[in-house]
Amino acid sequence: LLKVGSVAEEGGLPGKLSMATHAIHSVFKGVAEYFTPVLKDSNFKEKGVLTPEEFILAGDELVDKCRTWHWAPGKPGLVKPYLPERKQFLITRNVPSLKRANDYALSDAKEAIVEDAKDGEGWVSTHVKAKEEEKETIANAEDEKKIADAEDEKKKKTSTAVEEKKREEEAEEENEDDIPDMDEFEDDNLVEADPGMLLTDNIVESKDTEKKNPVSKGIIRVVEPEDNIERTRTYDISITYDKYYQTPRIFLFGYDRDRQPLTPKKIMEDISADHAHKTVTVDPHPHLEVPHASIHPCRHAPVMLRICERMEEANVSRVIDEKKEIAKKKGKELKPEDLELTKEEAEKCAMKIDQYLFLFLKFISSVIPTIEYDYTI
Repeated sequence: LLKVGSVAEEGGLPGKLSMATHAIHSVFKGVAEYFTPVLKDSNFKEKGVLTPEEFILAGDELVDKCRTWHWAPGKPGLVKPYLPERKQFLITRNVPSLKRANDYALSDAKEAIVEDAKDGEGWVSTHVKAKEEEKETIANAEDEKKIADAEDEKKKKTSTAVEEKKREEEAEEENEDDIPDMDEFEDDNLVEADPGMLLTDNIVESKDTEKKNPVSKGIIRVVEPEDNIERTRTYDISITYDKYYQTPRIFLFGYDRDRQPLTPKKIMEDISADHAHKTVTVDPHPHLEVPHASIHPCRHAPVMLRICERMEEANVSRVIDEKKEIAKKKGKELKPEDLELTKEEAEKCAMKIDQYLFLFLKFISSVIPTIEYDYTI
């Protein structure tokens, strides 16, 4: 399997070879995909792949929970017969990218390798240390809040009489100050300047008009002040169904601050260093034909399988811990068979198809950490 980035803008023999190799692979994949039958039986739990029906189910859940995403039909003539005509792919537009990947200054201390279940290959989860520190900070803040709340409650009980006396004194003072002082009234009611109001600093007279019509003394026009809106890079992100790999596939189309399309080289500035020029290629969008940067899906299935397995393992551990906690409170000793999950508990711990794209987008966020799209339930 070839995973070649086709963004060698510097030219030269290596760049030309990469582009040629990628072109050959694209032709091979197109032919192989044509002869690949549509997946009918679910292999989600065994291989991490999706059928077209499962892709639609997961997409409907994403659209329902994250309203920035929606289904799109694509161009006429590019409709895939194994997908509904109005649900060819998912897209979210104008997603901001405030920083470049290098700005995050990623290091080994802030990354973790999520391994593949079979051959040890995997993907890099970024900002692990930062996330752990954030969790610890939140936990410490919660403890401090509990202590502060307890102290506040104690103070409230001991200071009720003092507060009531203070309120009585304030009420007496208000009755004595019914007539306001005029000097204070003027100072307190001065109108502050509103940045949106018409100020004389923004008024300019047109000298050309003044010459033509000296009576009017020129036309008054307002110079619009500069706004405070920060213009950033934005991306249109789409998720397609790849029939050959039987997984979702991400396509990116970027714009600069002036809404001009980004070059492939510029797009690489928003890709994690572990993936730029390795698993990101430039290919025609299967439903739009316009060239997009794409995250190669060759490893998506095994990585998603491992992510789902870890999620299920975490869910099972949580249920077992809850059983142990309940037994401890009751003073009951648990036997090994008592820790076995019931059928209902096992079903609750199992990953559902409709959760697939949320986990998939979380995985993809490690590849494009600067693009702030929505994938939260």
